[in-house]
Amino acid sequence: MSEQLMNTDTKALTKNISPEKPKSIVKKLDIKEFIDRCAIADDPISILKQAQEELDSHKNHSQKMTPESTSYKAFTIFEFDKGILMATAIPEAYRTFCIDFSRKLQKEYQCETPSEKATAELVAINFVRTLIIQDRMNAFLALGSVTDNTVKYFAVLSKELDRANRHYLTALQTLKMIKQPALEVNIKTQTAIVGQNQIVQSNNK
Repeated sequence: MSEQLMNTDTKALTKNISPEKPKSIVKKLDIKEFIDRCAIADDPISILKQAQEELDSHKNHSQKMTPESTSYKAFTIFEFDKGILMATAIPEAYRTFCIDFSRKLQKEYQCETPSEKATAELVAINFVRTLIIQDRMNAFLALGSVTDNTVKYFAVLSKELDRANRHYLTALQTLKMIKQPALEVNIKTQTAIVGQNQIVQSNNK
């Protein structure tokens, strides 16, 4: 009987001193820290990293470049040097000229900041628009037929040509203003101080 009690006490004691399971420590993640670690699929850093991986693995070299492809998106990051987005906004016949014109404008006005380069690109696009509309008007006049509809169409083209020309001149003027040196103004003042029985004049130069 005593042995049974001893065994029972030993089991109870052993049960009480059994090691506890380690508790998992969960660190609370700050929302700002979490957002800083994340990036969307179209983030420039992610795109360049993916493009580099494809280049290193020699993948997709023979595939056609499309707006959905990684290589195309990587090119857009260097838009002001390559002009890939600008090229998609105009007909193929004008693309080479437009890209070259934009680069020469950047060189002429020594564009360094993104805003300056974007303005130069805007100048190039609107100038090309004037060429496109003028070409359409010439083709329209070459038809030689005059009807109510053709007259209305020609009137629309004329307004579009005027608008494109104004946009071109406005963008060009804006670019010139951005690159214009800051105006320095030196103001000379003459102050008269009147005291008892005396007048003191001082020039602040």
